Amino acid sequence: MRDGVAVAVFVVALVGSVAGFGAVTSQLSAESAPEADFAVSTLDDGRVVVEHAGGEPLEATVRVLVYEERRFLPDRTVHASDWNGTVRPGERLRLEDQRFEPGQRLVVRWYGGDGQANLASARL
Repeated sequence: MRDGVAVAVFVVALVGSVAGFGAVTSQLSAESAPEADFAVSTLDDGRVVVEHAGGEPLEATVRVLVYEERRFLPDRTVHASDWNGTVRPGERLRLEDQRFEPGQRLVVRWYGGDGQANLASARL
């Protein structure tokens, strides 16, 4: 009987954790996300430049992620950088990582108080 209670408690805890995680990381609708455009350039020396190319200044956390897409497994994060402070149009973030390869996917993700939204995506 104790094993059945332990399993039930585990399942309730797991469901609660997943529900809480979903609430924290919920994807915002396009109407809730800020309006901002980004340009991505790959330089000859392997560095990548991400520029806030127009739109609203961004006050919350902005993270630049580079993913390696894998066919049968979840995509693997190769690189992650936080853009600190207010990000205004015209500002650039230079990224350098030996693991950058052509074809990897770069995502600019904004984290606000109510969730997150991908603001841009590009291929290296």
